[in-house]
Amino acid sequence: MAQPTKVKREPPRGDATVRIDRHTDAVLSELAKQRHEDKKKVLAYAVETLRRERLLEQLCDGYQELRSNPAAWAQEEAERDAWQSASLEVLKNE
Repeated sequence: MAQPTKVKREPPRGDATVRIDRHTDAVLSELAKQRHEDKKKVLAYAVETLRRERLLEQLCDGYQELRSNPAAWAQEEAERDAWQSASLEVLKNE
């Protein structure tokens, strides 16, 4: 029985390979060209933008849920009023 061939592997780099379709690659290339950046930077920017968009969507969803609960919303408003009063007291003392 033959010994299996050992493959020497290079240590992992900080980058990963992602397969995308040709249309997405063409759009990415065009955006990179327009922005005078490489595709890696454009892709990183797009992913970060999408992450932030999702974060804001979740924030809006939570806010909407809070507003739909009258008791919780009243508590939120009372807390805001308390903070507003505290801020005014600090300003009066300055």
